Amino acid sequence: MGWFKVDDQLAFHAKSVMAGNSAMGLWVRAGSWSSAQLTDGFIPTHMANAMANAMAKPCDPDALVLAGFWNEVEGGFQFHEWQDFQPSAETEKAKRKATSAARSRAGKAGADARWHGKPDGNRIASEWQSDGPDPTRPDLTLSKESVPETSRKKPAVRLPASWKPNDAHTQYAASEGIAIDFQAERFRTHAEANDRRIVNWDAAFKNWLLKAERTVKTKPSASSPWNQEFYK
Repeated sequence: MGWFKVDDQLAFHAKSVMAGNSAMGLWVRAGSWSSAQLTDGFIPTHMANAMANAMAKPCDPDALVLAGFWNEVEGGFQFHEWQDFQPSAETEKAKRKATSAARSRAGKAGADARWHGKPDGNRIASEWQSDGPDPTRPDLTLSKESVPETSRKKPAVRLPASWKPNDAHTQYAASEGIAIDFQAERFRTHAEANDRRIVNWDAAFKNWLLKAERTVKTKPSASSPWNQEFYK
């Protein structure tokens, strides 16, 4: 049995408050799934959506991206700094293999004792315990140096200093009555204050604009560049 570790300061951390209860429920459930499936914190898009829609109060996985818990990567989402706080897939595979081998040896020793003599309880117990910690308790001794860094097809990066809204952002904002300069500045400030790292900053700003306040009520045209570029 694997473990998904949760920091004891999570409950009222600023990022948790920002994400909301439904999103945090998704975060915990997805973390448990990744630990069981040995994906090193990677959550495929279809799995993230399935778990999000199954919540008592459905939520948007992007809420975890905006709060800094997940990074958007090709094909899904990656837990932020998974390798710093959770056992790697390789470490967990080795632990499971050792546990399985210990169980096998203990079973063989027990069978041998039943058929050929009095069971040696101490020897069987030591066979089980010598290959690792109590499997009912999490191993909290992993350090950052002992866990290999997971690879990503596209690395998540900080918001470039030269970033600015593209033409599609600008035209969409105009069609929706959104103050593009104000929202862009809020977006930059949020990214810097939370030390955000994202694979696709233009896509992240797209999501930001979808939730932005509309200052003028307008109806977007069918030929909106937003529809053409982002919803193909």
